[in-house]
Amino acid sequence: MMNDNFDDEDFEWDEDDEREFNKRQEAEDEKLRTHPLYIQANEILNIVDTLIDTAGEEDVDRYTVGMQESAMIILTKLSAALLCDSYVICMQYAAIIRDHGHYLRLINHSLKMTDAFDKKYVEMFRAEMEKFRELFNIWAAEIKQMDRTDEIDEWGLFMDLG
Repeated sequence: MMNDNFDDEDFEWDEDDEREFNKRQEAEDEKLRTHPLYIQANEILNIVDTLIDTAGEEDVDRYTVGMQESAMIILTKLSAALLCDSYVICMQYAAIIRDHGHYLRLINHSLKMTDAFDKKYVEMFRAEMEKFRELFNIWAAEIKQMDRTDEIDEWGLFMDLG
């Protein structure tokens, strides 16, 4: 069903709008590219990819399917969270990121027990995950300092309903 009140002229996109959009997009891209936690999340994804590339085919599925998925989820949720001004949404993303980061730190113990992976990459992965955890803690402290004045958490998980 068409809305009779819809007027195309109300939604015209001119060159100024395009410049403003591009300017905002470039600022957001720069914010991500330079954020230490985002840089570290990219490093984690690169190491996971390297681990997968250096493993034998029979070992890839058994050990690495969840690793790559978790590393990608971390990067995706982090990208959204770093560009968000909402305390509740940032906390939701942070909880997801923490869960996947914890999984990646735990899987490292399994990687150390097998000969399927180059030990230097396994150790590098462990060290980079520890850096990620430390940077995550700094970022989590920043989230806790966010203004919550107009925030509503209907589920009551990150804020009191009262």
